[in-house]
Amino acid sequence: MLYSAVYAVNETGSIFEAKMDFGEFVLLAISLFVLAAWLLSILFILWWGLLLILSGGKDDKIKPAINTIRFAVIWVVVTVLTIFLFPVFGRLLWLDVERYAKPQRIFEKIEEIGDKIFWASTPSVQYNTTNPDSLDDFPADFSDL
Repeated sequence: MLYSAVYAVNETGSIFEAKMDFGEFVLLAISLFVLAAWLLSILFILWWGLLLILSGGKDDKIKPAINTIRFAVIWVVVTVLTIFLFPVFGRLLWLDVERYAKPQRIFEKIEEIGDKIFWASTPSVQYNTTNPDSLDDFPADFSDL
């Protein structure tokens, strides 16, 4: 199901579609927020993890690094919880959020955005895995390496 979203990319490469209804706009906004939150938290964890490693055991450098890493991890947890709890709260408030706020739809939209950003296309090399004779191009052993 997620694989089919790869080929739903329009030719322009824009994340905005020409005819976008309100539900699709909300789905795009949620997906962009989740994607940005994940990317920023990963960058914070990597950067402050590096500073933690390079701190040399000094408490004045360790405490800010650990606190920032802690907040980045909390940020990821809150984002993931929001993805899964938003549809529940929408149903409790009798809102029709199922069509654009389901976690599966959000992840599909994030994948579609990633494909548009990184210009995903069909693979240039495809191997025929159903026919074992198609692998004859490879050497039988790798002794010449």
